[in-house]
Amino acid sequence: MITARKTFLPFALPLISERAVEEVAAVLRSGWVTSGPKVREFEEEFARYTGAEYALALNSATAGLHLALEAIGLCSEDAVFVPAVTFTATAETVCYFGAEPILTDVDPIFNLMTESTLREAIRRECVLSKGNLVHKKTGKTVRAIMPVHLAGAVCEMDALNSIAKEYHLYVIEDSAHAFPAAYKGRRIGTLGDFTVFSFYATKGITTGEGGMVTTRHPHFAERIKLMRLHGINRETFDRPGWYYEVVSPGFKYNMSDIAAAIGVVQLSEAEELWKRRILISEIYRSEFSDLPFLHLPLPANDGDHSWHLFRVEVDRVRGKIDRDILCSELKKRNIGCSLHFIPLYEHPFYQRFGYDKKHYPNTDAMFQRTLSLPLFPGMTDGDIEDVVAAVRDVFSGL
Repeated sequence: MITARKTFLPFALPLISERAVEEVAAVLRSGWVTSGPKVREFEEEFARYTGAEYALALNSATAGLHLALEAIGLCSEDAVFVPAVTFTATAETVCYFGAEPILTDVDPIFNLMTESTLREAIRRECVLSKGNLVHKKTGKTVRAIMPVHLAGAVCEMDALNSIAKEYHLYVIEDSAHAFPAAYKGRRIGTLGDFTVFSFYATKGITTGEGGMVTTRHPHFAERIKLMRLHGINRETFDRPGWYYEVVSPGFKYNMSDIAAAIGVVQLSEAEELWKRRILISEIYRSEFSDLPFLHLPLPANDGDHSWHLFRVEVDRVRGKIDRDILCSELKKRNIGCSLHFIPLYEHPFYQRFGYDKKHYPNTDAMFQRTLSLPLFPGMTDGDIEDVVAAVRDVFSGL
């Protein structure tokens, strides 16, 4: 007989403090609710926290990826390396320009783009022409690589930056999962040409919806600042009078002061939120360590893991259990779970690029076996015990 929780435990929920609620209320009462002083405060505090020279707040990480690519002048004659294991936003923003996303496989442990998977994709997909990498099939010139710090584990950035320098490529880090991770003692946000963060509801800190781009390049920072609000050359908050000029066809990607108010408080609480995530991951790793059919995530890869996700791999036990059965059984016990991610080449839209699954063996193995268990700072000790009990119960008969 299955013993289930009385209520369903979602895969993730945000944890919003009363201080954040009060900060939002103060913004609402101020009369300035769109981009203004609170956005500027959030940007300054975020740059200080990460050590970045410039931080630009936006309404999503997708907007950040888009504007980073726009800033380097990506066009339809170009291509970009993207790992096969990521959310669609990473590759779809490449497609906004009519450019080609070239997929790399990932390593079998952390499921990240690595030096070896990137070099293999270069060897397989590209030729060198006049000092530039050119895609063999389309003739498009490779302009950038977009490493993804999946689940909070950090890519080998020294090696990837070295390859980027070798082939004159920009590095745009998709760090939607990475806040507040670090790499060799440095906070994520200072390693590539651009680092793009997400503040979606489930992330390390949240603004409900929102994102941030950090960069060390002043000209790119100015371009993103311009393009995030219609290409207008004077931000409303700073405008001395009514006059402004539209100097480029920009976008509506600005963050509101309402969202930034939540972000300022969440940022001040980030260390405590992170400590809770670390604690939950340590409990899981301890409690599941004796389950031979469940492979657990490692704690770090040359840095501090953000523990955005707790991704496990499930060995298939013929006729008894696999990843899909585990997910179904957990749902029966009122425990939520998720998958990160369906490989890009499995989606109908991306199949137009003719990706061959045989080139992505580690990605395919991940897709067959991986499951993300609930992990969020608002989990109570009882919630954690319920997840542990449910998982152990599913495996108890094996």
